[in-house]
Amino acid sequence: MFVSYAQNFEDVMLNRVFGNLGGGFYIDVGAWHPDVDSVTKHFYEMGWSGVNIEPSNSYFKLLKKRRKRDVNLQLAIGRSTGTSDFFEVQGSGLSSLGENSATRAKRYGFSSRRYQVQVVTLQTVCEEYCAGRPISFLKIDVEGSEKDVIESLDWRKHRPLVVVVEAVHPDTREPMWDSWESTLFGADYVFVWFDGINRYYLRKENEDLSKHFQVPPGLVDGFVIKSSHPLSMRLGAKFRLALKELIRPGVYNLAAKIHSLVKG
Repeated sequence: MFVSYAQNFEDVMLNRVFGNLGGGFYIDVGAWHPDVDSVTKHFYEMGWSGVNIEPSNSYFKLLKKRRKRDVNLQLAIGRSTGTSDFFEVQGSGLSSLGENSATRAKRYGFSSRRYQVQVVTLQTVCEEYCAGRPISFLKIDVEGSEKDVIESLDWRKHRPLVVVVEAVHPDTREPMWDSWESTLFGADYVFVWFDGINRYYLRKENEDLSKHFQVPPGLVDGFVIKSSHPLSMRLGAKFRLALKELIRPGVYNLAAKIHSLVKG
């Protein structure tokens, strides 16, 4: 039994491939929070380490504090080296290089701030921090800039076993992989799974591992979710509504009051 921290159970799908492997190595482009919705948190707890890439000031500080074993880089990834405006949306996963982040932040009631960040290629990161180390998996979640990240790596030289890419528009959930998927296919990667948000790819030399991507996460995977997970919170709300229908209002209100006192 293990705890799944990832938003859409990406760590569960990856755990099928890597199981109890100790000492694996990951790269997380757009790492965001070290714990909340983290694809790598479960593996870090298993003794893995890797490279977390996060341009946000606030979340980089959290990663640096809580991921001592990892290499934490306050960078953005692009097709060339330089600097770029970064729009940080505090308290959300909406931050990105695109100016539309500020518009989206306002739409959802968040504030945003703009500052300059260093931009390097993923190839540069791999050459400096991954030399001689096999990359177990690469996760990319950069709010619409996935194409730039994917095209910044020499896929013949650095070949993660599994690649997980956020593949839909962050607002509309419309498909966005047409612009970059051909690069992965051209580098001999095969598509194996789509979870509604992310697309998963295996390098062709390990195509036999596609057997782990036949069905969605379920009971047989032996995992639990944290009470703070959105799905858990939704189930809790449904349970409370069902309970309210079953018992008299006075009894329900008394039970709710006792529960709040115990929690407080």
